[in-house]
Amino acid sequence: MAPKVGDETIRNVNLVTVTDPLLGQTVESYKIESLVGTGAMGMVYRGVHQMIGKTVAIKVLKADYADDPEMVQRLVREARTVNAIRHPAIVDIFGFGTLPRTEQPYIVMDLLEGDPLDEYIKSHAPMSLKASAPFLDELLSALSAAHAVGVIHRDLKPGNVFVESKPDGQKGIKVIDFGLAKQADRAGGSVKPTNPGTLLGTPAFMAPEQVLGTKVSPATDLYAVGGIAYQMFTNHLPHEAPSAIEVLSQKMQHDPIRPKQWQPNLEDDLDAWVMKLLAREPADRYQDAEDARRALRRIVEGRTTNSSKVSAHKPATGVVPKREWAEAKTVVTEPIAPVVQPPPPEPKPKFQSNRLELPTVAANPEEVLKSQSAAPKKQSASHAAVVMPAVQPGEATQPPELPPPSRTPLYIALLIAIIALLGGLIMLVR
Repeated sequence: MAPKVGDETIRNVNLVTVTDPLLGQTVESYKIESLVGTGAMGMVYRGVHQMIGKTVAIKVLKADYADDPEMVQRLVREARTVNAIRHPAIVDIFGFGTLPRTEQPYIVMDLLEGDPLDEYIKSHAPMSLKASAPFLDELLSALSAAHAVGVIHRDLKPGNVFVESKPDGQKGIKVIDFGLAKQADRAGGSVKPTNPGTLLGTPAFMAPEQVLGTKVSPATDLYAVGGIAYQMFTNHLPHEAPSAIEVLSQKMQHDPIRPKQWQPNLEDDLDAWVMKLLAREPADRYQDAEDARRALRRIVEGRTTNSSKVSAHKPATGVVPKREWAEAKTVVTEPIAPVVQPPPPEPKPKFQSNRLELPTVAANPEEVLKSQSAAPKKQSASHAAVVMPAVQPGEATQPPELPPPSRTPLYIALLIAIIALLGGLIMLVR
Protein backbone atom coordinates (compact mmCIF):
# COMPACT_ATOMS: atom_id res chain seq x y z
CA MET A 1 0.00 0.00 0.00
CA ALA A 2 1.41 3.37 -0.99
CA PRO A 3 2.23 5.62 1.98
CA LYS A 4 0.10 8.70 2.55
CA VAL A 5 1.47 12.19 2.10
CA GLY A 6 1.26 12.76 5.82
CA ASP A 7 3.30 9.63 6.53
CA GLU A 8 5.96 10.69 4.04
CA THR A 9 6.21 14.12 5.63
CA ILE A 10 6.66 12.64 9.10
CA ARG A 11 9.39 10.27 7.93
CA ASN A 12 11.20 13.11 6.15
CA VAL A 13 11.09 15.25 9.31
CA ASN A 14 12.45 12.38 11.38
CA LEU A 15 15.20 11.82 8.84
CA VAL A 16 16.22 15.49 9.03
CA THR A 17 16.19 15.30 12.82
CA VAL A 18 18.42 12.21 12.92
CA THR A 19 20.94 13.52 10.42
CA ASP A 20 21.03 17.13 11.72
CA PRO A 21 24.73 17.92 12.30
CA LEU A 22 23.90 20.24 15.21
CA LEU A 23 22.37 17.47 17.33
CA GLY A 24 24.73 16.45 20.11
CA GLN A 25 26.91 19.55 19.77
CA THR A 26 27.63 21.85 22.72
CA VAL A 27 26.87 25.56 22.53
CA GLU A 28 27.83 27.72 25.53
CA SER A 29 27.73 24.75 27.91
CA TYR A 30 24.34 23.71 26.49
CA LYS A 31 24.07 20.39 24.75
CA ILE A 32 21.69 20.41 21.79
CA GLU A 33 19.29 17.51 22.32
CA SER A 34 16.47 17.88 19.80
CA LEU A 35 14.86 20.04 17.14
CA VAL A 36 11.84 21.89 18.51
CA GLY A 37 10.67 23.68 15.35
CA THR A 38 11.70 25.30 12.09
CA GLY A 39 10.78 28.55 10.42
CA ALA A 40 11.50 30.32 7.17
CA MET A 41 14.82 31.73 8.38
CA GLY A 42 15.82 29.69 11.42
CA MET A 43 15.57 26.57 13.52
CA VAL A 44 14.88 26.24 17.24
CA TYR A 45 16.58 23.52 19.30
CA ARG A 46 16.15 22.29 22.84
CA GLY A 47 19.37 22.56 24.83
CA VAL A 48 20.34 21.42 28.34
CA HIS A 49 23.04 22.97 30.50
CA GLN A 50 25.57 20.23 31.19
CA MET A 51 26.28 21.31 34.77
CA ILE A 52 22.99 22.55 36.25
CA GLY A 53 20.45 20.91 33.93
CA LYS A 54 18.67 24.11 32.89
CA THR A 55 16.70 23.69 29.67
CA VAL A 56 16.81 26.45 27.07
CA ALA A 57 15.82 27.18 23.50
CA ILE A 58 18.58 27.86 21.00
CA LYS A 59 17.50 29.71 17.87
CA VAL A 60 19.95 29.27 14.99
CA LEU A 61 19.86 31.21 11.72
CA LYS A 62 19.75 28.91 8.71
CA ALA A 63 22.99 28.52 6.77
CA ASP A 64 21.42 30.12 3.67
CA TYR A 65 21.02 33.38 5.61
CA ALA A 66 24.24 33.31 7.63
CA ASP A 67 25.95 35.63 5.12
CA ASP A 68 22.99 38.00 4.83
CA PRO A 69 23.80 41.13 6.88
CA GLU A 70 20.12 42.07 7.21
CA MET A 71 19.15 38.65 8.61
CA VAL A 72 22.07 38.68 11.03
CA GLN A 73 21.16 42.20 12.12
CA ARG A 74 17.60 41.09 12.86
CA LEU A 75 18.85 38.43 15.22
CA VAL A 76 21.16 40.91 16.94
CA ARG A 77 18.30 43.44 17.16
CA GLU A 78 16.03 40.86 18.75
CA ALA A 79 18.57 40.06 21.47
CA ARG A 80 19.31 43.71 22.25
CA THR A 81 15.66 44.76 22.19
CA VAL A 82 14.48 42.07 24.59
CA ASN A 83 17.24 42.88 27.05
CA ALA A 84 16.38 46.56 26.89
CA ILE A 85 12.79 45.83 27.97
CA ARG A 86 13.12 43.12 30.65
CA HIS A 87 9.48 42.22 31.26
CA PRO A 88 8.09 38.90 32.61
CA ALA A 89 5.64 38.63 29.69
CA ILE A 90 8.45 38.95 27.12
CA VAL A 91 10.70 36.01 26.35
CA ASP A 92 14.16 36.38 27.91
CA ILE A 93 17.27 36.17 25.72
CA PHE A 94 20.51 35.65 27.62
CA GLY A 95 23.04 34.41 25.07
CA PHE A 96 24.33 35.31 21.60
CA GLY A 97 27.12 34.00 19.41
CA THR A 98 28.08 32.12 16.22
CA LEU A 99 28.60 28.42 15.70
CA PRO A 100 32.30 27.55 15.42
CA ARG A 101 32.31 25.66 12.14
CA THR A 102 29.43 27.09 10.09
CA GLU A 103 29.53 30.61 11.63
CA GLN A 104 25.74 30.61 11.86
CA PRO A 105 24.50 33.21 14.38
CA TYR A 106 22.37 31.96 17.28
CA ILE A 107 20.63 33.23 20.41
CA VAL A 108 19.90 31.41 23.67
CA MET A 109 16.50 32.10 25.28
CA ASP A 110 13.78 30.69 27.50
CA LEU A 111 12.31 27.37 26.44
CA LEU A 112 8.55 27.84 26.40
CA GLU A 113 6.19 24.95 27.05
CA GLY A 114 2.74 25.44 25.57
CA ASP A 115 1.16 26.60 22.32
CA PRO A 116 1.34 29.68 20.14
CA LEU A 117 -1.71 31.88 20.61
CA ASP A 118 -2.90 31.26 17.04
CA GLU A 119 -3.18 27.53 17.78
CA TYR A 120 -4.81 28.26 21.13
CA ILE A 121 -7.42 30.49 19.45
CA LYS A 122 -8.28 27.76 16.93
CA SER A 123 -9.28 25.41 19.72
CA HIS A 124 -10.84 27.93 22.16
CA ALA A 125 -12.41 30.78 20.15
CA PRO A 126 -14.79 32.46 20.39
CA MET A 127 -13.49 33.23 23.88
CA SER A 128 -15.34 34.95 26.70
CA LEU A 129 -14.19 38.15 28.37
CA LYS A 130 -13.26 36.19 31.50
CA ALA A 131 -11.06 33.77 29.55
CA SER A 132 -9.38 36.34 27.31
CA ALA A 133 -8.93 39.32 29.63
CA PRO A 134 -5.85 37.89 31.48
CA PHE A 135 -4.04 37.32 28.16
CA LEU A 136 -4.88 40.80 26.86
CA ASP A 137 -3.92 42.42 30.16
CA GLU A 138 -0.48 40.76 30.11
CA LEU A 139 -0.01 41.61 26.44
CA LEU A 140 -0.77 45.29 27.04
CA SER A 141 1.49 45.30 30.10
CA ALA A 142 4.36 43.91 28.00
CA LEU A 143 3.76 46.51 25.29
CA SER A 144 3.65 49.29 27.86
CA ALA A 145 7.13 48.26 29.05
CA ALA A 146 8.42 48.04 25.47
CA HIS A 147 7.02 51.43 24.49
CA ALA A 148 8.47 52.98 27.63
CA VAL A 149 11.97 52.35 26.25
CA GLY A 150 10.98 53.33 22.70
CA VAL A 151 10.62 49.80 21.28
CA ILE A 152 7.87 49.16 18.70
CA HIS A 153 7.31 45.48 17.88
CA ARG A 154 5.85 46.02 14.34
CA ASP A 155 4.92 42.34 13.84
CA LEU A 156 2.59 41.59 16.72
CA LYS A 157 0.22 38.71 15.91
CA PRO A 158 -1.10 35.53 17.59
CA GLY A 159 1.80 33.56 16.11
CA ASN A 160 4.25 35.78 18.02
CA VAL A 161 2.45 35.38 21.35
CA PHE A 162 2.99 32.14 23.26
CA VAL A 163 0.55 30.66 25.79
CA GLU A 164 2.35 28.84 28.59
CA SER A 165 1.42 27.27 31.91
CA LYS A 166 2.59 29.13 35.01
CA PRO A 167 3.82 27.35 38.16
CA ASP A 168 0.45 28.03 39.85
CA GLY A 169 -1.37 26.23 37.04
CA GLN A 170 -2.71 29.42 35.45
CA LYS A 171 -2.15 30.28 31.81
CA GLY A 172 0.06 33.19 30.85
CA ILE A 173 1.58 34.66 27.72
CA LYS A 174 5.02 35.52 26.41
CA VAL A 175 5.66 37.91 23.54
CA ILE A 176 8.33 36.56 21.17
CA ASP A 177 10.12 37.44 17.92
CA PHE A 178 11.32 41.04 18.09
CA GLY A 179 13.23 40.61 14.82
CA LEU A 180 11.31 43.43 13.09
CA ALA A 181 11.23 45.69 16.14
CA LYS A 182 12.41 49.29 15.85
CA GLN A 183 13.55 51.58 18.62
CA ALA A 184 12.57 55.25 18.66
CA ASP A 185 14.80 57.91 20.17
CA ARG A 186 12.37 58.44 23.05
CA ALA A 187 9.56 56.71 24.89
CA GLY A 188 6.35 56.73 22.86
CA GLY A 189 8.18 58.10 19.82
CA SER A 190 7.65 57.14 16.18
CA VAL A 191 10.09 55.72 13.63
CA LYS A 192 10.29 55.89 9.86
CA PRO A 193 10.24 52.70 7.77
CA THR A 194 13.68 51.20 7.18
CA ASN A 195 13.13 50.54 3.47
CA PRO A 196 10.40 52.79 2.00
CA GLY A 197 8.21 50.85 -0.43
CA THR A 198 8.78 47.53 1.37
CA LEU A 199 6.01 46.06 3.49
CA LEU A 200 7.18 44.34 6.67
CA GLY A 201 4.64 42.56 8.83
CA THR A 202 1.63 40.28 8.63
CA PRO A 203 -1.20 41.75 6.46
CA ALA A 204 -4.08 40.68 8.74
CA PHE A 205 -2.58 42.55 11.71
CA MET A 206 -0.78 45.44 10.01
CA ALA A 207 -1.99 48.93 10.84
CA PRO A 208 -3.00 51.22 7.95
CA GLU A 209 0.07 53.40 8.52
CA GLN A 210 2.26 50.34 7.93
CA VAL A 211 0.46 49.65 4.66
CA LEU A 212 1.04 53.26 3.57
CA GLY A 213 4.73 53.06 4.53
CA THR A 214 4.54 56.06 6.85
CA LYS A 215 5.85 56.45 10.40
CA VAL A 216 4.96 53.77 12.93
CA SER A 217 4.40 54.42 16.63
CA PRO A 218 3.13 52.61 19.74
CA ALA A 219 -0.37 53.05 18.26
CA THR A 220 0.73 50.65 15.50
CA ASP A 221 1.16 47.86 18.07
CA LEU A 222 -2.19 48.76 19.66
CA TYR A 223 -3.89 48.19 16.30
CA ALA A 224 -2.40 44.68 16.27
CA VAL A 225 -3.73 44.09 19.80
CA GLY A 226 -7.17 45.03 18.47
CA GLY A 227 -6.78 42.43 15.71
CA ILE A 228 -5.76 39.76 18.22
CA ALA A 229 -8.67 40.61 20.53
CA TYR A 230 -11.05 40.59 17.56
CA GLN A 231 -9.99 37.05 16.65
CA MET A 232 -10.22 35.86 20.25
CA PHE A 233 -13.78 37.15 20.67
CA THR A 234 -15.18 36.24 17.24
CA ASN A 235 -12.95 33.49 15.75
CA HIS A 236 -12.70 35.75 12.69
CA LEU A 237 -10.05 38.13 11.41
CA PRO A 238 -10.96 41.83 11.22
CA HIS A 239 -10.65 41.69 7.41
CA GLU A 240 -11.00 38.41 5.58
CA ALA A 241 -10.25 38.00 1.87
CA PRO A 242 -8.75 35.37 -0.46
CA SER A 243 -5.43 37.21 -0.89
CA ALA A 244 -3.12 39.44 1.10
CA ILE A 245 -3.57 42.27 -1.43
CA GLU A 246 -7.35 42.18 -0.95
CA VAL A 247 -6.91 42.21 2.83
CA LEU A 248 -4.71 45.30 2.62
CA SER A 249 -7.18 46.96 0.25
CA GLN A 250 -10.11 46.30 2.60
CA LYS A 251 -8.07 47.56 5.53
CA MET A 252 -7.55 50.91 3.83
CA GLN A 253 -11.16 51.33 2.64
CA HIS A 254 -13.39 49.77 5.30
CA ASP A 255 -13.59 49.44 9.04
CA PRO A 256 -14.12 45.82 10.10
CA ILE A 257 -17.52 44.38 10.91
CA ARG A 258 -18.16 45.08 14.58
CA PRO A 259 -17.36 42.07 16.82
CA LYS A 260 -20.88 42.25 18.25
CA GLN A 261 -22.30 41.45 14.84
CA TRP A 262 -20.43 38.13 14.93
CA GLN A 263 -21.22 37.55 18.61
CA PRO A 264 -24.47 39.32 19.61
CA ASN A 265 -23.94 38.44 23.29
CA LEU A 266 -20.65 40.35 23.44
CA GLU A 267 -20.65 43.26 25.91
CA ASP A 268 -21.30 46.61 24.25
CA ASP A 269 -18.33 48.25 25.95
CA LEU A 270 -16.03 45.42 24.92
CA ASP A 271 -17.22 45.78 21.33
CA ALA A 272 -16.43 49.51 21.47
CA TRP A 273 -13.04 48.80 23.10
CA VAL A 274 -11.96 46.54 20.23
CA MET A 275 -13.19 48.97 17.58
CA LYS A 276 -11.28 51.84 19.19
CA LEU A 277 -8.08 49.80 18.98
CA LEU A 278 -8.82 49.11 15.30
CA ALA A 279 -9.42 52.75 14.39
CA ARG A 280 -7.77 53.54 11.07
CA GLU A 281 -6.33 56.84 12.31
CA PRO A 282 -3.65 56.36 15.00
CA ALA A 283 -4.91 59.44 16.87
CA ASP A 284 -8.35 57.79 17.24
CA ARG A 285 -6.95 54.81 19.14
CA TYR A 286 -6.10 54.72 22.84
CA GLN A 287 -3.36 57.10 23.92
CA ASP A 288 -1.03 54.28 24.94
CA ALA A 289 -1.01 50.66 26.10
CA GLU A 290 -1.69 51.62 29.71
CA ASP A 291 -4.73 53.64 28.66
CA ALA A 292 -6.13 50.62 26.78
CA ARG A 293 -5.28 48.38 29.74
CA ARG A 294 -7.16 50.60 32.20
CA ALA A 295 -10.18 50.69 29.89
CA LEU A 296 -10.18 46.89 29.69
CA ARG A 297 -10.00 46.56 33.47
CA ARG A 298 -12.98 48.89 33.86
CA ILE A 299 -14.96 46.64 31.52
CA VAL A 300 -13.95 43.53 33.46
CA GLU A 301 -14.91 45.15 36.76
CA GLY A 302 -18.21 46.40 35.36
CA ARG A 303 -17.37 50.05 35.97
CA THR A 304 -18.10 51.25 32.43
CA THR A 305 -20.92 53.63 31.59
CA ASN A 306 -22.19 51.90 28.43
CA SER A 307 -21.75 55.22 26.67
CA SER A 308 -20.61 53.40 23.54
CA LYS A 309 -23.62 51.11 23.32
CA VAL A 310 -24.41 50.12 19.73
CA SER A 311 -26.96 48.02 17.92
CA ALA A 312 -26.08 44.46 17.02
CA HIS A 313 -27.35 45.07 13.49
CA LYS A 314 -26.44 48.62 12.53
CA PRO A 315 -23.26 50.67 13.02
CA ALA A 316 -23.46 53.65 15.36
CA THR A 317 -24.79 56.82 13.79
CA GLY A 318 -22.12 59.33 12.89
CA VAL A 319 -19.32 56.77 12.46
CA VAL A 320 -18.10 56.46 8.90
CA PRO A 321 -17.47 54.35 7.08
CA LYS A 322 -18.86 51.06 8.43
CA ARG A 323 -19.62 47.79 6.71
CA GLU A 324 -23.02 46.12 6.84
CA TRP A 325 -23.29 42.49 7.92
CA ALA A 326 -21.57 40.22 5.37
CA GLU A 327 -21.23 43.08 2.89
CA ALA A 328 -18.13 44.82 1.64
CA LYS A 329 -19.59 48.13 0.58
CA THR A 330 -19.29 51.23 2.69
CA VAL A 331 -22.38 52.66 4.36
CA VAL A 332 -22.31 56.35 5.25
CA THR A 333 -24.38 56.84 8.37
CA GLU A 334 -23.78 60.50 9.07
CA PRO A 335 -27.04 62.53 9.40
CA ILE A 336 -27.79 64.36 6.17
CA ALA A 337 -28.16 68.13 6.53
CA PRO A 338 -31.33 69.69 5.03
CA VAL A 339 -30.85 71.26 1.63
CA VAL A 340 -31.09 75.05 1.88
CA GLN A 341 -32.69 76.67 -1.15
CA PRO A 342 -30.95 79.87 -2.27
CA PRO A 343 -33.07 83.07 -2.09
CA PRO A 344 -34.65 84.19 -5.40
CA PRO A 345 -32.53 86.71 -7.30
CA GLU A 346 -33.51 90.32 -6.96
CA PRO A 347 -34.95 91.95 -10.14
CA LYS A 348 -32.33 93.82 -12.09
CA PRO A 349 -32.83 97.61 -12.40
CA LYS A 350 -34.40 98.75 -15.64
CA PHE A 351 -32.33 100.51 -18.22
CA GLN A 352 -33.20 104.27 -18.32
CA SER A 353 -32.44 106.50 -21.29
CA ASN A 354 -33.57 109.83 -22.66
CA ARG A 355 -34.24 108.15 -25.98
CA LEU A 356 -35.36 104.62 -25.15
CA GLU A 357 -36.82 102.76 -22.23
CA LEU A 358 -36.21 99.02 -22.71
CA PRO A 359 -37.44 96.72 -19.90
CA THR A 360 -35.23 93.88 -18.67
CA VAL A 361 -36.76 90.41 -18.91
CA ALA A 362 -37.80 89.72 -15.32
CA ALA A 363 -39.08 86.65 -13.51
CA ASN A 364 -42.57 88.20 -13.36
CA PRO A 365 -43.65 89.83 -16.64
CA GLU A 366 -46.78 91.27 -15.02
CA GLU A 367 -44.61 93.53 -12.85
CA VAL A 368 -42.89 94.84 -15.98
CA LEU A 369 -46.22 95.61 -17.64
CA LYS A 370 -47.41 97.49 -14.57
CA SER A 371 -44.22 99.51 -14.44
CA GLN A 372 -44.53 100.33 -18.14
CA SER A 373 -48.12 101.55 -17.80
CA ALA A 374 -47.30 103.61 -14.70
CA ALA A 375 -44.22 105.28 -16.24
CA PRO A 376 -44.86 108.89 -17.57
CA LYS A 377 -44.44 109.57 -21.27
CA LYS A 378 -41.17 111.32 -22.07
CA GLN A 379 -40.46 113.44 -25.15
CA SER A 380 -37.09 113.86 -26.71
CA ALA A 381 -35.90 117.03 -28.41
CA SER A 382 -36.14 115.35 -31.77
CA HIS A 383 -38.10 112.13 -31.29
CA ALA A 384 -40.86 110.77 -29.12
CA ALA A 385 -39.90 108.07 -26.59
CA VAL A 386 -40.69 104.58 -27.76
CA VAL A 387 -42.13 102.25 -25.11
CA MET A 388 -41.52 98.57 -25.82
CA PRO A 389 -44.09 95.98 -24.80
CA ALA A 390 -43.11 93.46 -22.15
CA VAL A 391 -41.18 90.50 -23.54
CA GLN A 392 -42.67 87.11 -22.69
CA PRO A 393 -40.21 84.42 -21.56
CA GLY A 394 -39.00 82.36 -24.48
CA GLU A 395 -39.79 85.03 -27.12
CA ALA A 396 -37.04 86.57 -29.21
CA THR A 397 -36.42 90.23 -28.45
CA GLN A 398 -36.87 92.44 -31.56
CA PRO A 399 -34.97 95.71 -31.96
CA PRO A 400 -37.15 98.85 -31.47
CA GLU A 401 -38.76 100.47 -34.57
CA LEU A 402 -37.72 104.16 -34.76
CA PRO A 403 -39.57 106.75 -36.93
CA PRO A 404 -37.83 107.44 -40.26
CA PRO A 405 -35.56 110.53 -40.32
CA SER A 406 -36.83 113.75 -42.05
CA ARG A 407 -35.70 114.34 -45.72
CA THR A 408 -36.52 118.10 -45.85
CA PRO A 409 -32.95 119.33 -45.37
CA LEU A 410 -31.85 117.04 -48.19
CA TYR A 411 -34.45 118.44 -50.57
CA ILE A 412 -33.51 122.05 -49.76
CA ALA A 413 -29.82 121.34 -50.37
CA LEU A 414 -30.63 119.66 -53.66
CA LEU A 415 -32.78 122.62 -54.78
CA ILE A 416 -30.02 125.10 -53.98
CA ALA A 417 -27.54 123.03 -56.01
CA ILE A 418 -29.90 122.99 -59.03
CA ILE A 419 -30.47 126.77 -58.89
CA ALA A 420 -26.72 127.35 -58.71
CA LEU A 421 -26.17 125.09 -61.70
CA LEU A 422 -28.80 126.91 -63.77
CA GLY A 423 -27.30 130.27 -62.87
CA GLY A 424 -23.93 129.13 -64.14
CA LEU A 425 -25.36 128.00 -67.48
CA ILE A 426 -27.12 131.36 -68.03
CA MET A 427 -23.84 133.21 -67.48
CA LEU A 428 -22.07 131.04 -70.08
CA VAL A 429 -24.75 131.66 -72.70
CA ARG A 430 -24.44 135.42 -72.36
